[in-house]
Parts: sequence; structure tokens; C-alpha cells
Amino acid sequence: MDDLRDRISDDSSSFESKLTRLIPGYAGYKELKTRREADRLLREHLVQRLRAIEPQIRGLIIRLTNKGKLELLGAVDSLENRLETVYDTLRYDDYGYSGKTDAVKVGLEALDRLYEYDESLIDQLTALEQEGQKLMTLDGSDPEATKEQLVDFDKVLREFAAAARDRTRLLSGVEI
Repeated sequence: MDDLRDRISDDSSSFESKLTRLIPGYAGYKELKTRREADRLLREHLVQRLRAIEPQIRGLIIRLTNKGKLELLGAVDSLENRLETVYDTLRYDDYGYSGKTDAVKVGLEALDRLYEYDESLIDQLTALEQEGQKLMTLDGSDPEATKEQLVDFDKVLREFAAAARDRTRLLSGVEI
């Protein structure tokens, strides 16, 4: 994926160039805003990809129900809830704003680390998507294989969820 920080900063207008020259501190403000916007766009991309996994789980629920394998539905429902939680974590997490009185100041370096961390989530999300694809082949006819695949998906989902939660520690200044 392209580095969105560069793409956003290239779109500055001549009016903004004038503001940068005339108003002290505007360039720094604009740079922080650009970095936050790039991270927001990257996270929206991650959220969209996460949302695309949901129909795979719902399809599995339908297939299991149609086959009468109701004993497996609890595990699948648990996965669906966990996926929703991860989705909400990424979607609603902080964008890196800090006020004048905040104890932890969020500067350019922190925003860069945050963006790079969010970018690293793409690889983990790809692994989760691959596990999600495997769910599409399940119908419960082999309950042990179905359980095994659900456990594999859950493991990757938990790892991704932990990484998504860790971004909050990074933002607060606690190293990961």
C-alpha cells in the first residue's frame, strides 16, 4: 500500500503554501493534521477489510444451521462477537490528538510510529483473511475438522485483536 502520508501532503494548495509562510506554527500544525489523516485513512482501509470477513462467518452459520450442526453455532457466534469487538476497536480508537494540558503529547514521531504500526497490521489482517477464506469451505459435515478450523481462525483473530489493542499503548507513550 502506498504511504498515505506522502499522498496527502502532496495535495496542498497554493493558499496553504501562503499560510505556511505567513503564520508561524502553521506548517507544524498542518504536518500533524496530515499524519493523523493518513492514519485515519489507513485504519478505514483495515476496517473495510475486517468487515469483509463478516459474511464468511455468517455464511458458515447458515451452512451449519442447514446441516443441523447446531452444537457448533456457539463457537461461531463467539468468533463473530470477537470480530465485531476488533472492528470497533480499530474504528473508534484515538487518532492521536493531544491538547495543551494533556500529560502525553503526541508529536510527529509518535504519529509516524502509530502509522507504521497500523501499516504492520495489514500483514496480520491478510493472515486473518486467509483463515476466513477457509471458513467458506466448512459445512459441519466433519465436526472435528470444523472445530479445528474454528480454533485456527480464533487464534489468528485473537492475535490481531491484541495487536489492535496495543496501538493504544503506543499512542499513550508506552512502548510496545
